[in-house]
Amino acid sequence: MAEGRIDRLLGRIWLDPEDPTALGLLRIAVVGVLTASLLTHTGAVADYFSSQAPLHGEWAREAFPSRVSLFFWIDSPWAVRGIFAIGVVAHVLWLVGRFTAPASVVAWLVWVSMSGRSPLLYSLPDQLQMVMCTLLVCMPSGRGVSLDARRRGPRTVPVWCRRIIMVQLATLYTATGLLKSGPTWHSDHTALYYTLVNPYNRHFDAAGFFAWLQPWLLRPATAVVLWWEILFAAFVVLHGLRALLGRPRWFLDLRWPMLGFGVAMHVGIQAALYVAWFSPLVLASYLAFLSPDEAQRLLARLGRRRR
Repeated sequence: MAEGRIDRLLGRIWLDPEDPTALGLLRIAVVGVLTASLLTHTGAVADYFSSQAPLHGEWAREAFPSRVSLFFWIDSPWAVRGIFAIGVVAHVLWLVGRFTAPASVVAWLVWVSMSGRSPLLYSLPDQLQMVMCTLLVCMPSGRGVSLDARRRGPRTVPVWCRRIIMVQLATLYTATGLLKSGPTWHSDHTALYYTLVNPYNRHFDAAGFFAWLQPWLLRPATAVVLWWEILFAAFVVLHGLRALLGRPRWFLDLRWPMLGFGVAMHVGIQAALYVAWFSPLVLASYLAFLSPDEAQRLLARLGRRRR
């Protein structure tokens, strides 16, 4: 009896099948960001990943001995450009969901090769690209909202596919929040101000304006951002518990205030700071919190507006 209950519980948490629409939308959003990020390499592929790079051949292999890359061994400029072009095609196929599984593996291999060959090209936020790419490769994301699904018909997917993305976001945010220490975060609350005026990654110089905002906006916002990040893992746990209970009306749905604040925060980060594709990728990942029913209603609404 107890084993049966445990099996049912594990199934509802991790293994139960669900409609693939939400996972399909998540695939389109995440792969769309990955494709846009990949295309920014166009025109400089050989300069970074081939024998034309300042660090090439045996020196590159010695500099990054723990890395794996096709470009350590295939380094002629024309061959590197050819592999990159294949990667672009694979991303497009993955995006539209045609030959989804092999296309995703090829796209992943190109990302592994680029980040392995020139890891100094990518900063810490860029590592989220590799993480999300790897997670999505392991999912049957082509079963919904795809050309494959149109040919074969939609098939269910396990619920863990969306929930592992939620766990990744919870790990990202809560670990980041817990790592933030010192008076700028916990007493002076000047961390946001110093981030915005840092010449290393700001888009524009507006130190005077941000100094004016500091007492009444940036100071409280610093504390709110800190605790929002720390509590994100608790939010994911509560969201999962609400789903296990069948989404009862008395159980408050915290997605809209929590994710709404995240959208506003990341839009502000993207507007003020140079973070490349980090914010768009995180916002695309928020689609993991859509239930299949909500994803279907969203697609139906978009279809009516298009008509």
